[in-house]
Amino acid sequence: MQLADSEIDLFYHLYYSLLTYVNQKIGLFAGVGASEGMSELTPLQVNELRQQLYAYPYLFDLFAEENPLKFSPDLLDIVSSWHNFISGRFYIYSYQKNYAVLIADRPPSKAYGVLALDCPFPELVGSVLPVMVETVLLPFKNKIIYDGTLQAYPFYLGLSIKGSLTETYHHAVEKFGIIASLTELEAESQAPEPQSEDELGPLSDGDRLKFYLQSEKNRKKYEAQIQELVEKAGDLKVIYYQEMGRLYAEIYRERWREIGMKKGWIALFEEMPIASGATKAEVEGILKKIIPADRRKFVYIFRLKPGDR
Repeated sequence: MQLADSEIDLFYHLYYSLLTYVNQKIGLFAGVGASEGMSELTPLQVNELRQQLYAYPYLFDLFAEENPLKFSPDLLDIVSSWHNFISGRFYIYSYQKNYAVLIADRPPSKAYGVLALDCPFPELVGSVLPVMVETVLLPFKNKIIYDGTLQAYPFYLGLSIKGSLTETYHHAVEKFGIIASLTELEAESQAPEPQSEDELGPLSDGDRLKFYLQSEKNRKKYEAQIQELVEKAGDLKVIYYQEMGRLYAEIYRERWREIGMKKGWIALFEEMPIASGATKAEVEGILKKIIPADRRKFVYIFRLKPGDR
């Protein structure tokens, strides 16, 4: 019912790196500059950062986009998948061979097969089940884990509740099965999408702009805010063009591969490819000839590599 030791170590490394990033963005605690610095915080302080992360889930996307620690794509995929978290109260219903079964305490009730981290569930909450807990479930590769914080409610569940929970369990398994991996479709939305700038929390203008630009839905919804920020300062205008170039590069990537381009460098000005070459230096040399110096900072240079998808 536990992750392998190597995977536990990987989870904590990624998770604490993410919380460190959250702290840097919101400036909650001073002197926490690396994931190792998290050890200097109290459990209450770590939980405060944790609550900020789940309150503003777009921070998952910003971390993956900025990649401050230069994680590999595989590791970034793990962190990005945590956007599909499920938080709230659950009943630990049973211990099975491969996982503990947790039932969500809200409709539609679903049963999740969850793996423990460094401490087995029986040591955390005891062997007498069911037990009500509060935690956050996270996808981890093709499994479900909790995020390292689990609060058990110290009260006895009577026979009537146990009987009702058994009925709920059988209904959930019949309708959904035991869910042992989380996908975007299976994960419920835990926090409302921000409706205004104030609801985005204490982010810089640059981070707000990146959030507004990260999806077509956001770009349409926050069109006025995007325009306002781009006109506010020159560095925000650079962020706008760089982000739009990156987004269009992702759109064009498959098309380039379809026509036989397996590697090379391409320069985009927003949605327009304007130069290409075998090396970055070659592309930069072309840009110096065709783009005014004060406009070159808006150009996004993209590398197409073998194996890109």
